[in-house]
Amino acid sequence: MFQYIIYLCILHFITVIKTERSFLVDWENDRFVKDGKPYQYVSAGMHYFRIPEEYWKDRIYSAKSASLTTIQTYTIWNLHEPSPGVYDFTGNLDVIKFIKLVHSFNMTMILRVGPFIDAEVSFGGLPPWLLSIPSMKVRSSNTNYINAVSKWLDKILGMVEPYLYSNGGPIIMVQFENEYGGFGCDREYLQLMHKLFHDRLGDKVVYFTTDNPLTVKCGSIPTRDVLTTIDFGVNEDPMFPQFNFNFLRDFQPKGPLVNSEFYTGWLDYWGTAHSTRPAKPLVAQYERLIKMGASVNFYMWHGGTTWGLMNGAEMSYFKPNPTSYDYDAPVSESGDIYAEKYWGIRNITEQYFTPSRLPAPTPKPKLGDLTIVMEQKGSLLDQITDKALLLKSAYPKTFEYLRVYEGVVAYQFTQNINTTIDKIRVVGAHDRAYVSSDSGAYRQVRRDESSSIPITPPNKHLTIFVENQGYLAYGPYMYELEYEYKGILNVTTGNTVLKNWSHYLLNLTHPLHDTSLQATHRLPGIFVGTLSVKATDLHDTYVDTTGWGKGFLVINNRLIGRYWPQAGPQYTLYVPGVWLKPGENEFIMIEFWQVGGSITLRSSSILDGPVHDVE
Repeated sequence: MFQYIIYLCILHFITVIKTERSFLVDWENDRFVKDGKPYQYVSAGMHYFRIPEEYWKDRIYSAKSASLTTIQTYTIWNLHEPSPGVYDFTGNLDVIKFIKLVHSFNMTMILRVGPFIDAEVSFGGLPPWLLSIPSMKVRSSNTNYINAVSKWLDKILGMVEPYLYSNGGPIIMVQFENEYGGFGCDREYLQLMHKLFHDRLGDKVVYFTTDNPLTVKCGSIPTRDVLTTIDFGVNEDPMFPQFNFNFLRDFQPKGPLVNSEFYTGWLDYWGTAHSTRPAKPLVAQYERLIKMGASVNFYMWHGGTTWGLMNGAEMSYFKPNPTSYDYDAPVSESGDIYAEKYWGIRNITEQYFTPSRLPAPTPKPKLGDLTIVMEQKGSLLDQITDKALLLKSAYPKTFEYLRVYEGVVAYQFTQNINTTIDKIRVVGAHDRAYVSSDSGAYRQVRRDESSSIPITPPNKHLTIFVENQGYLAYGPYMYELEYEYKGILNVTTGNTVLKNWSHYLLNLTHPLHDTSLQATHRLPGIFVGTLSVKATDLHDTYVDTTGWGKGFLVINNRLIGRYWPQAGPQYTLYVPGVWLKPGENEFIMIEFWQVGGSITLRSSSILDGPVHDVE
C-alpha cells in the first residue's frame, strides 16, 4: 500500500511537471523555449486604445487568420490615469478585457508597459500632469518621477499579473521603457526600472527592451535578466537584417534575435505627404527574418485611430501627428485588409508556421455618399463664462501652471490702460493661437511666431484661443518646460506688456450651442448638423472635411479627433458605425479658420490628399 501511495505521488509530480506552463530564454541556443519546446513568434502590433472596444475581436481575428502567433500592444499611462490617483479602465481602455480576448484566440501576448511608450501619442504616453510636479525630470532616477511610476506600476502590473503565461494567461513577455537609447544613456536608471518591474512580477515573465540598432548600447542592460531587442524597417538589400542584428550581437552576443518593430508602413504628420511602403520588399525581408530564426512583430499590423486629443508631435521642428494612425498597415484603419500586404505576409507565415486555415476578413459595409449641411449655432466666445473660469492673473499663465494638459484655453485681456491698441505681439504661442477682438478682427498665430499683428480698435477685450496640438511624443526636449510648455507667455503692444488676464477652459466634447440661433460668423465657430440613420445602416464611414480649415469633430458628444485639411494630407476622419445610433445623430464641428458649409460621408478614406505648408 505504501509503495502504491509513493507511485501515485510520483505520477502526480510527473503530471504537474509535464503540464506546467513556462516561457523562457534559452541563451546558449539563441532561442525562446515555450513549454519545453523551441518557440519563434510572429506578432501583430495593435493598440487596444486606438480601436473601438466592439472591434477588438475583429482586429485580433485578422491576425489569427493570417497565422500569426502573437498580439503585441502598449499600455498607455496618460489615458488610464488622467489625473493623479484617478484611473480609467472602461470602454476602449479595458485592457484586461483585451488580454482575455487575445487568450480566447489561443494566441500569446507581448505587453509593452513603458511607462514611456512614444507611439506618436501625447507626451509619449506619460501623463502630462507630471510636468506640474516641482523638480520633475521624466525618464530618469528623479525621486518624484520614480514615485509616480511606482504607483502606476503597482496598479497596472497588479492587474495584469494573473494573465502572465506562467499563471495560465497569454502574456509571455513584458517590456520596460522604450527606445531609451535615443533619449539618454543612464544605465543605473534602466537597472532601477527593471527592479521596479521585477519587484512586482518576479521571474514569472521574460523582460525585454527595444531600441534602434545604433542606440542599443545605451538603451538596455548587459545582463541575462533582460532580453535586448531592436527595431528596423525594410530595405531591399538582402544583408540588411544581418547588418542590423550585428549591432545587437556586439552588445548581447547570445539569445534569440527579435525585431520588435518591423515597420509595415510609417507615421504621418500634418502638412507632410502621406507615408506608404510597398508590399513586395516588406514580404521579402520578412521571409529573410524568419529564415534567420528571428521573431518578428509587425509594427503596425493594424494602426487604428488616435482618437480625441491623444496625438503627439515630432521634436525636430514641432510637427503634430494627425488623427488617423492607419500606418499603411496590412489591416486598414477601418479593419479592411490591404490585400497585397495581408496575403504576402500570410503566405510566407504559412510556409513556416502552422496554417490557421481561417478565411480572410471580408470588407466591412460602409455608410457613404451622404451630405450633411453644417450651420453655425454659436462660437467658442459663448463658452467664456464664469463656470469656465480657471484663473485671473496679471500675466498669462501656461497650461501646466493652470493644470490643463489638453484642448483649448481662452486667454482674455480686459483693457485697463489708456492706450489705443492697434497692434499686438503674442510672445511664445504654443502651439497655435487665434486672436479675436471686440472689433471683429481675427488673426492666427503660429507656434513661436513673433510678428506684430494689426488689430482694429476699439479693443476693450482681446481673446486669444490657444490650442495644445499635443505634447512631444519622443526626444530629449519633451520634459523641458522652457521648450515644451503650452499656452502663451506674454502679449505686448509697442513696449507695453498687457496685464489683467482671465483664463477659461473650453469644453470641446459638449460645446455650448443653441440650435435655435441663426448663423453667426464669429470664429472659432460651432457648426451643427444632423444625420438620420436606420438601425440597419449603422456602418463605418469617413467624414470628408474638404473645404474646411482646422478644428475638431464631435459626433453624439464623442470627440472623434482633429481635422486640418488646410494642412493635409488627412482629409477624412474615420467614424466607427458602433458610435452612431438609430435615428438622429448630431455632428458638431468646432472650426477655427475656414468655413466649408457641409461635410460628406464617404465609403473610403482620403489620407493622401494635397499638403500645404502651415508652419
